[in-house]
Amino acid sequence: MPDDQAPNWGHFMGTGLEMAVGVVLGYFVGDWLGKRYGWNPWASVIGAMIGLIAGAYVLIKEVNRPSK
Repeated sequence: MPDDQAPNWGHFMGTGLEMAVGVVLGYFVGDWLGKRYGWNPWASVIGAMIGLIAGAYVLIKEVNRPSK
């Protein structure tokens, strides 16, 4: 396979890592808000969902980007 057609696995792993970090960060922010305002466990669940939605948005944006 020529170099210009070789899959860029590092790039795909980075995209997956961005999604995972978004979910984890959303969970911890939600957990912090839940402890502060007494919204547990719903704040953690909503924070994780917001992180998942943000990660999916980044993934969809990356897939729809024209390749160079």
